[in-house]
Amino acid sequence: MSSQNELSTKVILVTGSSSGFGRLTVETLARQGHCVYAAMRNPAKRNHSVASELMELARNENLNLHTIELDVTNSASIDAAVAHVVKEQGKIDVLVNNAGVMNVGITEGYTLEQVKQQMDVNYFGPVQLDRAVIPHMRKQQSGLLIHVSSLAGRLVFPYFGIYCASKFALEAVAESYRYELSAQGIDSVIVEPGPFGTSLISKSPKPEDMERLADYGDVAQLPDKMLASFEEFYQTDDAVNPQVVADDIASLIALPHKERPLRTVSGLDYGVRDLNISAEPVQRTLLETLGMLSMDPTAKGMDNGQRTA
Repeated sequence: MSSQNELSTKVILVTGSSSGFGRLTVETLARQGHCVYAAMRNPAKRNHSVASELMELARNENLNLHTIELDVTNSASIDAAVAHVVKEQGKIDVLVNNAGVMNVGITEGYTLEQVKQQMDVNYFGPVQLDRAVIPHMRKQQSGLLIHVSSLAGRLVFPYFGIYCASKFALEAVAESYRYELSAQGIDSVIVEPGPFGTSLISKSPKPEDMERLADYGDVAQLPDKMLASFEEFYQTDDAVNPQVVADDIASLIALPHKERPLRTVSGLDYGVRDLNISAEPVQRTLLETLGMLSMDPTAKGMDNGQRTA
């Protein structure tokens, strides 16, 4: 007979594990006893040092932690990674869609190609990953899709227009899966981090259409000034430790099916918790009007995703 610990151990795939929330999440989950696959681009070269650090951690602490090649913008890479995990473990219990990029700048200054690149990473990547793992989860009649969004998936920040669009899109498909997959034993949830001092800002792609930017004059400098103010904030005592996000993800995994909230706000919220609470009855009324309220896994609990973590 399996022990309770064995029953609670999950096979988990986390994208974007080379830094930030992803790196913290894989370490946190592995230390909790889960079988964790830390997915990243090119662990043999580009991210060799990170992959080596994670493997050393696994050896030193006897963790069931693995690194795996996965480019969320490449369909073949996605299919290969998921197939590899299933072949090695026989299943996949949790997918954490964490990989992301954040375009911050004059919205008009981003070329169409840049906009497509933003959507490829933050939206089309998770959509393809969900589609890759759902058949395996459906077969086992259990599973959890975690979509790491942002406050920018609920609020619109000036100069974050392209990024906000990608996160709004991600939240829409994640919530739709929430209703469509619940009866098959699969939960779909959203984590909405507030501002944290991760590498997203330093790696933010800049607008490339210089002709359009020139039309804005001095206003074109405002996004960089705003990002600088964020960086200063992250150095103060008021900044929140990004470990909070990893802990919230771990808490969601530990909860039973149909008890996981739809949305979890992590850290500072700029009023998003209140927004979520206000929107919940509107969405619930829509489902009820359509005769689909039973598709909401937490309909009876009247607490659809309004955690205050």
